[in-house]
Amino acid sequence: MARRSHYGDLGFARGKISSNKAVAEIRQMGEHVLKAAKVALKKGADAVVADAKNRCPVNTGRLRNSIKAESNRDGSVYWITANASVESKKSPSGRFYYGAVVEFSPKINRPFLYPAMEQNRQQIEDDISAAISKAARSG
Repeated sequence: MARRSHYGDLGFARGKISSNKAVAEIRQMGEHVLKAAKVALKKGADAVVADAKNRCPVNTGRLRNSIKAESNRDGSVYWITANASVESKKSPSGRFYYGAVVEFSPKINRPFLYPAMEQNRQQIEDDISAAISKAARSG
């Protein structure tokens, strides 16, 4: 017996569709898009590090050299850190990490991480958006 379509004529079918191939293609495209976004995010994190190093006050250079971008395992999150330290008997760990003091102390008044992040935030967001759009188009 012939299938009936919603048009009511006999012998017409719209065809068989299966989601298996589509799901596989979407997953592949999703991975491709996610990879592009992560590449753009890493580039952005590196830009923040470079900017923070340029803004960082330099005495010995330890603080500037301690500025790094560290990511989680899959590269979807980055932390920009400045973990320079000196020995300290007053600290429970035996080390005094002074990046926060330079960043936030009203006496020093030389923030470097927050201004670097704010200066680069919009460009990072734009670059990630552009990378996602480009990857989605190239599929």
